Amino acid sequence: MAQYVYRANQVRKLKEGVDLRDYLDRHPGAYAICKPPSEATLQRWDSEGYCEALDGCHVEPDGDCPHGKPSWLKALLWI
Repeated sequence: MAQYVYRANQVRKLKEGVDLRDYLDRHPGAYAICKPPSEATLQRWDSEGYCEALDGCHVEPDGDCPHGKPSWLKALLWI
């Protein structure tokens, strides 16, 4: 199963065989995230004027949640 992280303002898919815990230990600012939403979901969120943040909070498309996590649209550089 693919694993994803958010690091240095980028969503990254870990290469197969990379251990998530080792990666996070080597990159202190990184954190694990779920699989990015589909393009259709991102388009719907953009047209509806709201979006989910990386941690599931509801935010404005160009916003960050109270926990400091950016919206998926922002994290995936759609905005």
